[in-house]
Amino acid sequence: MKTKLFSMAVVMSCFLGAQTKKVLFIGIDGCRADVMMSSGTPNIHALADQSVYSLDGLCAAITLSGNGWSTMLTGVWHTKHNVQDNNFTSPNYANYPDFLTRAEAYNPNLRTISLAHWAPVNNTIIQNADVKTNFTTDLAVKNAAVNALQNDNPDILFIDFDDVDHAGHSYGFSSSVPQYVSAIQTIDTYIGEIINAMKNRPTYSNEDWLVVLTTDHGAVDNGHGGGNLSERNIFTIYSNPNFTPQQISRTISESSKTINQLNLPAGAYAKPANQTPFNFGATQDFTIEFWVKPNVAYTSDPVMISNKNWANGKNKGFVISGYSGQTFKMNIGDGTNRIDLVGGKMELNTWKHIAVSFDRDGLVTMYEDGVPVTFAKMNTIGNIDSGLPFTINQDGTNTYSPTLAASYRDIRVWKSALPNEVIVNWANQDITASHPYYSQLVANWKCDEVSGNTLADSGPNANTVTITGSPARNLNTVTNFKIYNYLSTTRETDHLPTVLNWLCIPVQPSWGIDGINRIPLCVNGSLSAEEKEITTNDFMIYPNPSNQEVNIKFKSKEKEMKIEIIDAKGSLILSKKVNSSDDVYHEKLNVGHFPAGIYFIKITGKGKSLTKTLIKQ
Repeated sequence: MKTKLFSMAVVMSCFLGAQTKKVLFIGIDGCRADVMMSSGTPNIHALADQSVYSLDGLCAAITLSGNGWSTMLTGVWHTKHNVQDNNFTSPNYANYPDFLTRAEAYNPNLRTISLAHWAPVNNTIIQNADVKTNFTTDLAVKNAAVNALQNDNPDILFIDFDDVDHAGHSYGFSSSVPQYVSAIQTIDTYIGEIINAMKNRPTYSNEDWLVVLTTDHGAVDNGHGGGNLSERNIFTIYSNPNFTPQQISRTISESSKTINQLNLPAGAYAKPANQTPFNFGATQDFTIEFWVKPNVAYTSDPVMISNKNWANGKNKGFVISGYSGQTFKMNIGDGTNRIDLVGGKMELNTWKHIAVSFDRDGLVTMYEDGVPVTFAKMNTIGNIDSGLPFTINQDGTNTYSPTLAASYRDIRVWKSALPNEVIVNWANQDITASHPYYSQLVANWKCDEVSGNTLADSGPNANTVTITGSPARNLNTVTNFKIYNYLSTTRETDHLPTVLNWLCIPVQPSWGIDGINRIPLCVNGSLSAEEKEITTNDFMIYPNPSNQEVNIKFKSKEKEMKIEIIDAKGSLILSKKVNSSDDVYHEKLNVGHFPAGIYFIKITGKGKSLTKTLIKQ
């Protein structure tokens, strides 16, 4: 019955001159963006050339497929869908279903097909689709996808390829591994065949396809699952012939400074004189951030900052420490429950910025060099006051072993959960009264003294730290500090709202979706594909990305037009009527006060509109 209904829909759409919106979603398990783009992949590059895309997207640790595919399909993080590994112990798909299930619920007449190599995608994650078929090879998946496009009529065709991940686990996830590169090139060939089958459909001229290409996680050379940035880095391509190509990229804030470097040898530690400000109890939000550089290779889990007895993670208090002799972690406990988050690799003699924000009725979030690593719900953690001192380079007992030899700089404590944007913008700056959270500053130790066993607190509390042990200092050292800004790049949660927006299916606030739509909003009365192709060239937004003033320039024979700015959730931020006597419109708008993120600038005439994406930094 569905096939007949959709045949009728196609006939009607042809008669009315409308195009039927459809989605082809292709996921490549374990495909590194950097290797993919450097490996001779012409079909993937062709999609990117007509897309809104990012090679700097992010997923969250733990970087395993169960977490990745669940997040990709449901539009929410593991803190909601409740899957972090491949065991699927107690998933919450009933409250956070996948986008195929959402589409079916909105319109049961939609034809939804899922073709998967990794069986849990169909067996566990996707709850409702007209066709769910598992295969044992990517070749079989490709053949089934081509057949579906030639002989069926999907509105959503979801494809899961897995051989690239298999090659990575067998040989290595690197551009220097021929087997891994070859697996990616094979998938590129399959994608070309699938795209050709889509374009050769007899009804293609009456269809408007969004092609999505992405992966569930990245990898380090020998695997994935951890919190390294290359494991969390994903690519996202949203492709359509009528899109204005736009790459959404990270930016890097690099600062070369001449500093007095504080070095604490293994066994040395430091404590502030007044410990009261660090008693955060059961409800107080707080943030700890600092620069650290390991100077000697370490083993196990030596402490960087703590106020607890680190002999047991359930003990009251918090700790930021090394982990497994190569990475770092955060632990917080209340005597009964504990939360543990693991970050990326700590490079010897390399500065790393670590920040952890504790939103006591929300999430604890860990950041590495400005980039979110992972997060967890804090609802299980109560009073964390340990009765032990806040200590730098030791736990609260001041006796924990192993110990760390490290350099520290700009240790800051706040009685608020700082957002990512603030951490990124200020990690490489001295704190001044213009900091948006200055009134919440508990302590700020620059660690830039030239000698002695004390560290001055340059914050409003002037809480001096005393060092136990023999610190060393390297004076007037030229040092490079690097912070990565991923604030505007895509997230794995963005697929559900983007796909549903393309199909003009409204995303309800009650769904609690964590992602945002990344493409122009579905609007009734929008320009036809032909009109868009002509008009888009005359519709310019610059600079883009922008952090202050943005220019909006376009041509129209209409004497009055409306400019609207809409945020990623669909809320109207600004609406302005503009006039022109010479068919050329040029407006300057100040967006400096807008929060960083994705916005849509929409120009509307007599029943027609055109939308472009603006990135606010």
